[in-house]
Amino acid sequence: MPPTSFKHRARTEAAMSRVWDRLQDPATWALVAGVDGTSDHTFAGPDLTGFRFTTTIAGVPYRGTARVTDTTSGEGITLSIRSNELHGQIVVALGEDGTGTQLDVTMVMRPVGLLGPIVFPIVSRAVEEGFPESVERLAAQMG
Repeated sequence: MPPTSFKHRARTEAAMSRVWDRLQDPATWALVAGVDGTSDHTFAGPDLTGFRFTTTIAGVPYRGTARVTDTTSGEGITLSIRSNELHGQIVVALGEDGTGTQLDVTMVMRPVGLLGPIVFPIVSRAVEEGFPESVERLAAQMG
């Protein structure tokens, strides 16, 4: 089964430096794609390097890990996501637009394991329906 991707652009009046600082807070990531909570946060100095997360999709709880796999300080961050059923990435690219910051968020998911292909259609549909709203909510919380 091929990967599925979702993209959405949102805007905040917050400065890029403020948005970058907020992206280093694991609680901020709970606003993307319905993460219920984070734990076991790891850092290299002030920079986020990873965490565990829980999420509920279509009434089913999932646990996984997120690890920062690429970063350009102040400009963009990539989280690699792994669970028993899904692997993927969340990429956030930042840009200034003169009066604030633009967030371009892309999520890519693919099924893995025995149950991945079975639950993937349900999970990807739920993420697709809520993705624009979750990115807008993320941008709104940056200020």
